[in-house]
Amino acid sequence: DCFVELKLANTGKLYSYSIVHRSFPGVDVPYVSAIVDLDGGGTVKGNLVDVDPQNITFDMKVKIIFKDALGRKDKDGNSYISFFFAPI
Repeated sequence: DCFVELKLANTGKLYSYSIVHRSFPGVDVPYVSAIVDLDGGGTVKGNLVDVDPQNITFDMKVKIIFKDALGRKDKDGNSYISFFFAPI
């Protein structure tokens, strides 16, 4: 009874970010880890893609996109799908 389904927007504004230069073995770096305030409420963490780090600005408009999770696959060879943020 503690959980309810809530539809969140798929657009928002960049609240904060960090450019990651060191990670676990097998994870390509650098990448941009971002926190996004969604339109209409809610805050989500994910990676920001398709942007030159020099062009990142706070409050920039972004949208959620779904794509292959960096080439990772399960034991049956199926690709994992994940969400990312991309500039609008």
